Amino acid sequence: MAPIAVPKFAIAVDCAQQMVDVARKHAESLGKQVSIAVCDESGFLVAFARMDDANPSSVKIALDKAYTAATTRIATHKWFEIVTTDEQLKVGAAVGVERMIVFGGGQPIVHEGAVIGAIGVSGGHWTGDTEIGTVALDAVGARGPE
Repeated sequence: MAPIAVPKFAIAVDCAQQMVDVARKHAESLGKQVSIAVCDESGFLVAFARMDDANPSSVKIALDKAYTAATTRIATHKWFEIVTTDEQLKVGAAVGVERMIVFGGGQPIVHEGAVIGAIGVSGGHWTGDTEIGTVALDAVGARGPE
């Protein structure tokens, strides 16, 4: 008989909130105003913050960066590299896959080799967004392989 359920890790809400808090503090230290989303491994929101002067459009972008990284298990900056070397993906991925983000700022949260969620940061250049997310990942020891 096939198993009825499989055990899996899920990000704890306190950890997700800690990541948001660390990311926000790092963004403040850089003088950046961003939105920060942490979702579970299925892309559902667990913790979120929009800094006071963050661009309103950064909200959806942060959510979608986290969603992309969680559901594909691939950082969004890696997706850019993938789509630019594959003609079919270049044409279809960003417009044909709902919520797909192909620029940096979304990164999987990894625990014991398993993706348990993702963080998405939006509001600055993608390199800065990625840096802010990386600091949050490092704070909880959840950065996956590059």
